[in-house]
Amino acid sequence: MKKSIRTSVVILALASVGALLYSGFAPLSEASLIRQLKQQGLMLQVEPIRQIQVTSCGEAAITMAYNYAYPESPIQEWDVIAYATEMGHFTADHPPFTSPADMGKIAKNYADEVSSGRVITQAQGLRLLVQKLQSNEPVIIDVRTRLDDPAAGAHFVVVTGISIDPNHEKTILIHYNDPLTGGNESAPWAGEEGIWNAWQNNDDPGGPGWWLTIHDPS
Repeated sequence: MKKSIRTSVVILALASVGALLYSGFAPLSEASLIRQLKQQGLMLQVEPIRQIQVTSCGEAAITMAYNYAYPESPIQEWDVIAYATEMGHFTADHPPFTSPADMGKIAKNYADEVSSGRVITQAQGLRLLVQKLQSNEPVIIDVRTRLDDPAAGAHFVVVTGISIDPNHEKTILIHYNDPLTGGNESAPWAGEEGIWNAWQNNDDPGGPGWWLTIHDPS
């Protein structure tokens, strides 16, 4: 599918949510978001991939985000690993393997429009994810391999959507591509088993609350 067609579909699918993000969601509250997501979920179709190496989740995440932004010129994870290794941004056998700071350096080698930063509060984190997804930008974040395990290692995933749990109408679900499984997974936003808990409590240097997006300005 050509990018122009894909973008048009995304814009149409997100129009009702997007219009309210800039008018009715200031400031964004979970209650407001839940009401709107009951009518229309916020989802991007990002092709998942499974990481090639045990510790190459960062390189896999960059590959997914880049290929979504630039489908006409896709890259391969092997090439990202080779570049990152050569530049010292990826050390396969030594933690943190790829740090959040190095993730930004790798991404900037492939794309001119790279944004990154940190969120401090839960409200900031939710607002960021909604705004980036509404802008057609999947979000790379730093969580843990097991969201509810404080001893689990830090892990990069690509957030692709937000919806309401059909079995619990007050529970916000975050959808993400997990390089460990090679599939699209989902987890609650809040709580001990939630995305926010792992996002703010991973053990990467500079990892808590860190995020990155790749955007095609054309």
